[in-house]
Amino acid sequence: MIDKSRFVIAAMIAFAAAVAGVATARRRFLIIDVTGDSMGPSLVHGDRLLVHRTRRFRVGSIVVAHHQQGRPRGASADPAATAWLVKRVAALPGDPVPESVAPAVGGHSRHVPDGMTVLLGENSQSIDSRLWGFVPLNDIEGVVVKRLSSNSRCRVSRVS
Repeated sequence: MIDKSRFVIAAMIAFAAAVAGVATARRRFLIIDVTGDSMGPSLVHGDRLLVHRTRRFRVGSIVVAHHQQGRPRGASADPAATAWLVKRVAALPGDPVPESVAPAVGGHSRHVPDGMTVLLGENSQSIDSRLWGFVPLNDIEGVVVKRLSSNSRCRVSRVS
């Protein structure tokens, strides 16, 4: 016969471990929904993404960043739906400024300054660094590591 007190203690430890695990996962990961078509065809409106909260990314990474204050947020009726930008890193500090971004930064910068990055959508009509110019590195929340669900016909599960 199982000792009830040992069973209760084991259940409490398992519960505490589960709560700690969930709390850790919430600090390290974020789940967001894509709104808009700026990253099409790779990501489409309604895709659900798993984001690893990290500052480690490279040119070509798809990242999630905070919207730029006072800058256009797109045409969504739901302000909460536009809390995040999903864009691809096009240039990091020290990299040459992409030609498409030069008009937004006044043409005076030939290289991306320290602490800044260039974020571009895949759709040429995307509202991104072509309009805003440089985006502070501190505004990047993390890197997209996986598509959890998709509204597109092409079901790619891993995002590079």
